[in-house]
Parts: sequence; structure tokens; C-alpha cells
Amino acid sequence: MRKFLRLGVGFAGFALFLTITAAALAGASANRSSAVSIPDLSTSTLSAVPGNDWVSPEGNLAGNRYSSLTTITPANVSGVKLAWHVKLNEPVPKGKDPAALFGDESTAVESGGTLFTSDSLGRVYALDAATGKQLWYYEPNNPKTPEPPASKIPNPFGISLAGAALGASRGVAINDGLVYAFNEGGDAVALDASTGKLVWSDQVAPLIQGVGLSMAPLYYNGVIYGATAAGDQGEFPCFAFALDAKTGKMLWKFNIIPGQASDPGYSTWAHPLPARGGGAMWDTPSVDPTTGDVYFGTGNPIPYMGLLRGPGQEHFTDGVLALNAATGKEAWFFQEVHHDIWDADQSQAPMVYNGTVGGQKVDAIVTADKDGLWYVLDAATGKPVLPVTEMKVQQSAQAHTWATQPIPSTTPLVPQTVPDPAAWKNLKAPNGKPWNIGPGGAAGSFVGADATRYSVTAAFGQGASGNKPGSVDPTKGLLIEETTPGFTAYQAIPSSEVSKLTAFNFSAVADMKIAPLTGTPAAAVTGTRIEAMSIATGKMVWKVDHLASANKPGKGGAKPPPQNTFSGGLVTSPGLVWASSSNQLQAYSEANGKLLWSSPTLPSGTFAPPTTYEVNGTQYVILELSATHDLYAFSLS
Repeated sequence: MRKFLRLGVGFAGFALFLTITAAALAGASANRSSAVSIPDLSTSTLSAVPGNDWVSPEGNLAGNRYSSLTTITPANVSGVKLAWHVKLNEPVPKGKDPAALFGDESTAVESGGTLFTSDSLGRVYALDAATGKQLWYYEPNNPKTPEPPASKIPNPFGISLAGAALGASRGVAINDGLVYAFNEGGDAVALDASTGKLVWSDQVAPLIQGVGLSMAPLYYNGVIYGATAAGDQGEFPCFAFALDAKTGKMLWKFNIIPGQASDPGYSTWAHPLPARGGGAMWDTPSVDPTTGDVYFGTGNPIPYMGLLRGPGQEHFTDGVLALNAATGKEAWFFQEVHHDIWDADQSQAPMVYNGTVGGQKVDAIVTADKDGLWYVLDAATGKPVLPVTEMKVQQSAQAHTWATQPIPSTTPLVPQTVPDPAAWKNLKAPNGKPWNIGPGGAAGSFVGADATRYSVTAAFGQGASGNKPGSVDPTKGLLIEETTPGFTAYQAIPSSEVSKLTAFNFSAVADMKIAPLTGTPAAAVTGTRIEAMSIATGKMVWKVDHLASANKPGKGGAKPPPQNTFSGGLVTSPGLVWASSSNQLQAYSEANGKLLWSSPTLPSGTFAPPTTYEVNGTQYVILELSATHDLYAFSLS
């Protein structure tokens, strides 16, 4: 059996070291109560809008996270109750599991009454979709992995990294009697759907290289598609790849960071490269059978601030990469951020949309970025369907910023200008100098970060993100997104320190610092929002700011405090938007964003998006909790 290594990835000038553990891939625990059968799903079935079954991680090949089920409606959603609940990791042998750094973000898939999902440690489960009864589970890791010597390793993000698993888990794919999964050790596996037994395993990206597999696999036309994530140590490039679904054999791979002159995109980088890391891809790609292309959202270059990277647009980072599904050759690339110095990567999966824009029928890609900007692109060419203008932005010679950025005509998902700019003029940044808040306007968040010229800069918060996947309603032409409209403060390190950095001693954010916004107008911008955008016009239809829990008001009628949402959305045909808000699953009106229903308070929040399916006439909405591995199913009966 294949063995793998577990180790650490650097963050901001420190290193995370995990105990190196060799663990044999284990077999499944059977405990089957009924036969499990997965048919050979055709391309037309995988492309169709999901109905009774949810057979692909994002619902269908288009990645729309939209369901045609109509049992639960705005009129009767108030009657939804808990149908069943299970704790996924209960059968795990006693012992201390490693903690999952990014948590469980799994989207369950369902076919013919059987539910398949994974947890943050790479375990795969088959359950009865109507009752939650476990049919089998697959164990890829040693559950008795010890903690490393250090009990705590501090970092600027406030996460305890000791004993942490590297990547988030986002679910599985199914087809023709097999269940496909990626795990944190860089392995792709195929399991027998009836028993959970291992059929094949391929070590796509050994974790020793500092890259892993975070996204859920995608099945299309006899091939499993995926891509590597992490890569922030800088030594190894992330890549997209295709595997034969029957054997696991690598069919092709495409490096996001071009390392030699013959690689596509080589001329867009300064050479020699200080590092080959970056370009991580976090979310499951989409496919358009009409074009024959598979679409990946690509991540930021490394090191983050660009102080070592030299000038250049730096393909294929921060954009949508369309690859021929059969050959892996580049079809087109649209870059949403040139020479990224803000960690503004495209971590959310692009979505295929067949509808009307500007009165014309289009086959398009809808894509949203961390900077809160979103685009509608031609699926065959990558050219903008809604206008995009290259606008001049504030420059930083130290960070080698690109002169312009592609600013779409669409309404931004998050503010691009800091609140109350005049109030910042008399404020001092953490380094004692005035704040740099940029010129404002449509491209206002692309502010330079230069220790020789500027003080600390305040840029956009998190717009669209892979841990909050978007949804497209193809019938109404709406993009539904969950965003965080706050801001982040960036500070470049002094030039005297830059020369000390090399490809082997900088960690993920070593060439920049994250500064506090305490005492600034931006400090008051908290919470999250759900918003609906018209794909036809690019304009906002509605938004709900600072989403609140459904808890009863406090004493004196005081309103409950706002609660952050985490999961991203799911849209169902009668006009419901499902998302988790704090420790609840909630349903909102797709017409106006009004909160219509909330579940009872759950043990924790989640980064996992909800899914839906129907068994024996009952529609279920499923939510998996990130930290506790609890799986909840809600229905009308």
C-alpha cells in the first residue's frame, strides 16, 4: 500500500512542523445494511440541473449549485424540521486525531438514495440518504497520529497550528460504481461504492512538496479532474491535472507557474524566479461540454507582496484558466488581477451560464474574485461579455505593481473605497506614519504597498471565496454570493530585509505584514452579506448586510447581535437561498433576501455549503459541520 508524509507549511516568517507520519492506506469498515449502486452517469445527466439526485460536488458540471426541486417552497419552508442527525467520525478507533487546520468544507453528493461525503481528515462515508445510517466508511489516515513536540505555534492569523492537517476537504465525486476522493497527503483514490474498499490510489502531489489536494474531484467523460492547493512554501508549483477514472493513471498536468522557456506564460514573469510556488486552486472546476473545456480558478503568486518577484503580469495566477479537457492544452486565460500583491486570488470555482446578457444568448463563464469584483466571460474565448476596462492604479516600485487592473462594469460585491476617507487623514498607522488608503473609485482597493514610500495600506476584505461558494440561478439569471465587506491592512517589509529572503527561507507571507485596523473607520466594518446580482446587467438586485441570527430579541426588545455566515449558498427552484448563519442553517427569499426560516442552533458554525436531494418524495437539505463532523438533514416531514 502507498504511504505518505505529513509535514508543515510556512506562514508569515515562521514554520509549521507536523510530525512526519507514515500511515498505510487502510481498508473500509463495512457494516453495510443495503446494496449501494452508482450508475454510469452520462454527460447529459451530469450537465442537467439537479433534481432528485445531487450527483456532482457543485450539483452539475456547470458548478451552479442550483436545484430544480420544488417540494420546499417560500410558502411552506417555515415547516422544515430536523429529519436526522449523525456524527460522522463515531466509528473511528479511539486515539487522538490530528486537528484539521482549515476544517471540513465538504459538499455531500447523493445518488439513488445513498449519500456520500468526506470529513476534514480525508475519511469517506456512505450513508442511507433517508435515515443517515452509515453503510461504510473509508479510513486513509492513522487515527493515533501524535501531536508534534510544540503544543502551540503562534501565527498572525490567530490559529493554533500544532498537529494540524494541511488542507480543507471539499467532498467526493461519484460515477459507475466508484467514489473518488482526494486527501491531504496528496493522494487521489477510487473506492468501491458498495463496500468502500480501495480500488486504486495515485499519489498526485506528495505533501513533502508543500502542495496538497483540497478541492473535491470532478468526474467528466471517463476522467477525474483536479488541481493542487497550498504551494505557499515556494519550492513547488501548483498544477491542474487529469486522471483516468478507471485506473488513476495521470493523463496530463498543467503547471500554473511556468518554470522553463517552453512553458506557456513564461514570458509574463521576471526570471530567474525567486520561487516556483503559488497558483493554488482550491475549489472544484467546472466543465462546458459545448466547448470541451474545463475551467479552473487560479490562486496568487508567491511570495505574496511581490518584493522578490520582479515585474510581470505573471500568468497563470489570479484568473480563470480554460484547458482543453481531453489534452490539457491552454484554451484561454483571463487574468483578474495582474501581478497580485494583495492575496486577491481567484479561489472560487468559475460557473458556466447559458442565458441572456444584453439581449443576446450567451455561453458564458461567471467568475468572482476575492477583491469583490466579478466578471462575465465568453466560455469559448475568455473575452468579456460585460465590459471590462484596464484602469490605472496606485503604483509601488518596490512591489513591481502592474500599471493597470481589469475593472469590470459590474457592481462590486464589496466596497472598493474605505469608509469615510477624510477621517483617515489625521490617523497614524501602526508604524507611526500616515495611512495609505489609495485614491478611491472603481479601482480604489488596488493600493500600492511600498516600505520606502508608503506606510501601511488598507485594501479590500474578502469578496468571493472558495470557502463560500457562489451559486447561479440559470432560470432567473442571478448570481448569488456571500461576501465579507471588511478591509485588510498590508505592510511591506523594509527593502533592507528583502535581500535576506530566499526561496528556502521565506514562508507564505514573509515579505509583508498584516497590520491591525484598530481605531480606523474600517474597524467598524464587520459581518457578512448575501447578495444577488443580475448577470444580464451586472447590477445588484438586493443585498442583506450583517446577517443576524433568528434568536429571539434580548431583554428590552434589543435585537440579537449580527452573526457571520460562512458556508456559501445553494439556490432551489421555488425561490429559496440556503446558507448557514453562525450556528444555524437558514433560508432566504431569492426575490428580496428576506429571512424566511432558521434551524435550531447547532453545536458550531460551518464552512461547508448545504446541498439538497429527494428520496421517496421527501426533499432533504443537508449541512455538515466543519469542526465536529456532525451531519444534519432537514425536511418537511
